[in-house]
Amino acid sequence: QARLRMVSLFPSRGRLSLREVSGSLGDLGTFIPLLLGLARAGGVEPVPALFWAGAFNVLGGLTWDAPMCVQPMKTIAAVGIAEGLSSQQVALAGMMTSAMVLLLGASSAILLVARLVPDAVVRGMQLGLG
Repeated sequence: QARLRMVSLFPSRGRLSLREVSGSLGDLGTFIPLLLGLARAGGVEPVPALFWAGAFNVLGGLTWDAPMCVQPMKTIAAVGIAEGLSSQQVALAGMMTSAMVLLLGASSAILLVARLVPDAVVRGMQLGLG
C-alpha cells in the first residue's frame, strides 16, 4: 500500500541540479498568463499572488522533495477569468480546494481515489490542463 510520507525538512540539500531547477519553472508557461488574466479581471493582486505561490512552491518542494500539483488552481483561475469572480471568491475556491486535498491526504482516502480513477483519465487531465 503506497502512502504519502513527509520526509525530513530540506532533504534535497546538496542534490539540487540544473535539471531540477529548470523543471520547477516549467509551469510558468501556463501560470503567468492565467495569473495576469485573473489580475486583469480583478480576481487577484499579481504581486502578492506571485510571492505566495513562489514561497509555498519552494516550501513544498523542500518539505516533500516533490513538485506539487497545481491543476486545480489553474481551473479556478480559468473559471475566475471567464465568470469575473471577485478576489474573495477566488480565495475561497482555493481554500476549499486545499481543504479537500488535505482531507483526502490526511485520511488516506486519496489511495481509494487513486484506485478508482483510471490512469487514462489522470493523463488526459494532465495533458489538457498543462
